[in-house]
Amino acid sequence: MARRTTAYRRVAENLREQIADGRLKPGDRIPSLTELQNVFSVSDTVILEARKVLVAEGLLQARTGDGTYVRDRPEPQRLVHHEPDESSPTRPLFQLEAGEAGLFPDMVEVEPETSSPASATVARRLGVRTGRRVRRTVRLFRHDGVPVQLITVQTLASGRTDAIGVEEEITSRAAMDFEARALGGVAGQLVTTMTRVERQALGPARVLETVVLAELYTLVYRPAVVAG
Repeated sequence: MARRTTAYRRVAENLREQIADGRLKPGDRIPSLTELQNVFSVSDTVILEARKVLVAEGLLQARTGDGTYVRDRPEPQRLVHHEPDESSPTRPLFQLEAGEAGLFPDMVEVEPETSSPASATVARRLGVRTGRRVRRTVRLFRHDGVPVQLITVQTLASGRTDAIGVEEEITSRAAMDFEARALGGVAGQLVTTMTRVERQALGPARVLETVVLAELYTLVYRPAVVAG
């Protein structure tokens, strides 16, 4: 299973590079299933998985009975950063730009609140020992029924952390299976994550992780406007 997973990612990355550098242009028909099997020396299952990834990323379009073609790359929508709103604790940190119904009224709890020991990574971010209990909730925010961002919140179940402050970090990585399913993508697809750590003097410390499909959405920060 591990070999097949590595193989389909290798095929997908090769085709992705050909699209990026122009060897495969919008409107081009990619080689047939048999041709790709011969080129990469892999099974048809591996080719189909790789093609599925690129279709989900919006790079390819499968036409029934007519093969698979390169699409024009979609223009990512912009999600603009906002500071947390204490009056709306479930409001996401990133909102679609004006005119795009940025409040995301359509929210789904992917995982209801549970209590579990903090992982080593979460404990390090919160400044507590591994195993301290945290409350975990996973929510999906959609726009017009389309998944946009997945947010995981992990909050200290009790007590405080000695460290105080707020940190935000943006990274890119491959989507985990449950993230891909929730966002309408496929496992291994590139996602952008923003991890916000809040260690407060007067409230519980928490970690918020926002995950979006990198091909579809761009996370945007705007400088604060200072009054003159």
